[in-house]
Amino acid sequence: MLNGLTVVAMIPARGGSKGLPGKNLMKLGGKSLIERAVDCAKLQDGLVDLIVVSSDDDAILAEAERCGAVAHRRKPEAATDDATPADLLEDFFEAEDSVIIGHDILVIYLQPTSPLRTPKHVSQALDIYRANNLRGSVVSVVQLEKSPYWTLIIQDGKLSPMFPEAFDKNRQELPPTFVPNGAIYLFKYTDFVEQRKIPTPGASAFVMSAQDSIDIDTRADFDKAAELLEGR
Repeated sequence: MLNGLTVVAMIPARGGSKGLPGKNLMKLGGKSLIERAVDCAKLQDGLVDLIVVSSDDDAILAEAERCGAVAHRRKPEAATDDATPADLLEDFFEAEDSVIIGHDILVIYLQPTSPLRTPKHVSQALDIYRANNLRGSVVSVVQLEKSPYWTLIIQDGKLSPMFPEAFDKNRQELPPTFVPNGAIYLFKYTDFVEQRKIPTPGASAFVMSAQDSIDIDTRADFDKAAELLEGR
């Protein structure tokens, strides 16, 4: 509980994965990606009231229960290739038998494919939220190595700068740019309901390093994460 808000850690873990089948149950450092995500929500201050793993896969749901999380079986329509985070959030929070109907909810959305995220990162994101007087949202980001201001497009076979006013500037003259790394999204459920999507524009930024921001989609990503974890 945080100042009257029920804190729910939501871990999305659909069974199907085209890039790396079965990735959510693959182990890094002796722990599955599911277990590593669940561990990130087990903060020392006991702030998180409920840890939920949302999946359509029996093995993932069993692993969630083994790790001490609530195993929520998604409806088929919330588990398709086209399903969005909004679909799975609504599937859990707006179900008739939802265990937290009527509560003011703070969601901590933790994708299991960010295995180098730690409980400390989650606590630091919550610190930003507290500093904002529990308003708005917090999104973890990573700085881009190459500036998008140098992006080119092709028109009629010819190269053309997408940002002509910035194309000839050197790196030091251009502002640093960031992208969400998928590790942490922190927001009130009421704010989500207003937009029917995770509120990212206007969110406070929680900047993570490139190494901690690795996102597993392929075997190469997994092997890189294993290498980085072993080096710690």
